[in-house]
Amino acid sequence: MPKISILKRSLIFIIILLFCGNSFAQQITERKNTITVHVTEQFQTVTENGKIIKSGIYHAFYRKKVIASGMYKNDKRVGTWLFYDPNGVLLQNFDYATNKITYEAPENAISRMRYIVDYQIGATDTVIQPVKLGGRYFGYLPYLKILRSMEELEDVDMAHCGVTVKFLISPYGRLADCSVHIECAGTAPAVLNINTDLLTEDDKLFAPATFNKKLVASQIEISCYRNDEGKIEIY
Repeated sequence: MPKISILKRSLIFIIILLFCGNSFAQQITERKNTITVHVTEQFQTVTENGKIIKSGIYHAFYRKKVIASGMYKNDKRVGTWLFYDPNGVLLQNFDYATNKITYEAPENAISRMRYIVDYQIGATDTVIQPVKLGGRYFGYLPYLKILRSMEELEDVDMAHCGVTVKFLISPYGRLADCSVHIECAGTAPAVLNINTDLLTEDDKLFAPATFNKKLVASQIEISCYRNDEGKIEIY
């Protein structure tokens, strides 16, 4: 039987250690997280160089209904993602491979969203509104979470005051500014700035508005209200 040299045995030992270490680092872990009172997320992670990153299947649920479904790789969304409203109605498909929205559900007549571009729109002009990546429900949940944590809004009587969230979107589809505007009869309007450092890069991404096929800056305004539980809502 041929003898294995000390050098070869050392190399084999090192390779085994590296393989085992890499296998341990790549072990997939299932995790759960609460986004809001009724929304939870379930996703897979791996550990690389001591850092936990999302990698694998992702689902978000409103109670027991799926509102987002897709895949992560190296902490980034990949492939096609599907986004739904709380009733399970499909709102948006987005392909992260091509960075294109492949489906966007039409808004209904009672939508609380308003879109603005700084152009005088004529009869022959073509305008495409900005769109939040993640859909009109899931995409805005990070903002809703911040709104619900703002002490200044806790005692605002929305039956007699108007509360509007305004998003300023750059021509390249990135959030430039976000603020809350409060208007109550008999008092001066108040403006509260939202700390965008609390948002991830995915949270700040929009499909930009266009005016006659030209990328333009735009604004989204959403009227807030309180639900039956007294919580602020924007959808």
